[in-house]
Amino acid sequence: MAVTVPIDISVARAWMVVVDFVAIALFVGVIAANRGGHVMASRLTLIVAGNLLAYTNALGLGSDSGASLLLLGILTVPFALFDLHERGPLVLGVVLTLLGLASSLFGVPPPIGPTPEAGSLLVYKTYSLILAVTIILFTLFEFSSENARVERALRLDIAARERAERELAESRQSAINAAKMAALGEMSASVAHEVNNPLAAILLRAHRLDMLARTDTVDAAAVRKTALDIDRTVDRIRRIVDALRAFARQGDEDPLRPELLAPIIQDTVELSAHRFHLQAIELKVDPIPEGLLVDARATQIAQVLLNLLSNAYDAVENQTEKWVRITVEPRDGEVQISVIDSGPGVPPEIAARIMEPFYTTKEIGRGTGLGLSLSKGIAEAHGGRLELDPKVRPTRFTLTLKRAAGPIPKTA
Repeated sequence: MAVTVPIDISVARAWMVVVDFVAIALFVGVIAANRGGHVMASRLTLIVAGNLLAYTNALGLGSDSGASLLLLGILTVPFALFDLHERGPLVLGVVLTLLGLASSLFGVPPPIGPTPEAGSLLVYKTYSLILAVTIILFTLFEFSSENARVERALRLDIAARERAERELAESRQSAINAAKMAALGEMSASVAHEVNNPLAAILLRAHRLDMLARTDTVDAAAVRKTALDIDRTVDRIRRIVDALRAFARQGDEDPLRPELLAPIIQDTVELSAHRFHLQAIELKVDPIPEGLLVDARATQIAQVLLNLLSNAYDAVENQTEKWVRITVEPRDGEVQISVIDSGPGVPPEIAARIMEPFYTTKEIGRGTGLGLSLSKGIAEAHGGRLELDPKVRPTRFTLTLKRAAGPIPKTA
């Protein structure tokens, strides 16, 4: 704009030169306001100064001065300066420029005084064209730079989200493993007893076979009976070890598939039975429909049931009446597995929080506060749900799973 000042002095009128210097002052003010942190004021001033310069050319030199070209360039500036959510300044800048453009195109009001000769107007038109193209290119450059910045930020955000999801999954798996190991620790005495007793029985029967072998006559029936007892006892140990191994293995990446529900419940009860027996807690499992299938990862469902049994154990341990009951109720497309106990129940004031992570009512050292929250997450990952029925006394937690259809899976 400063380049046109000499031309304005020689060709245009004196008031146009004054406007040039006013516009220059405004542009300097834009720089000062921007450095002072008044970003919105500096942007609005920039639009006003540009429109003032273009409208001055139209009013002083007429439509042939190229003022409309300059205004077309200035029309793009608000979109480079303001975001779409800054509707007020954006609309103001566009409307102000459109008014100036309409005035220039239709010659309203008409130019003040006689217009300069064609050669001088050509200089103004060329200048306006160059300046308009420069403004448009600058605007496009700003758009491209902003799009590139947004795309980079989006990529970084996606990468950060993926990293956070991986870390969350790893943390969740670590929490599941910690809860699982805590449950195994609680069961260790029970498992040791369940294995040691059969081993002692096997040793006793082995001694009996040795004694039979030392006699002159071997009683075949007695040998067969002893061998059968040993076989049954070994099978019991195998079931306990298989249940323990299945519970301890990583199962989070196993696919959901039809699983027989009865073995899952029986194996979980097998791991807990002695612990309940030591405290004289009656652990009862209602009959389970034969061949009932659920879509599940067997290991994870066993962990949910073990967590529920552990909580039920803690609830009834010091009660006069001590029992825990497991029921299975098939429904349309679903199977409800309920763990009911004779404990005092869950107070209403904590019922809403009982499945929050790290929330526990147990004494320090007796619980992690993760059992129910992780169990709820496992149920939801199966497309099911884990719920506390606040209306039922005694306490009842219900695990709902999708019922599966299909052939009964083969067991190893």
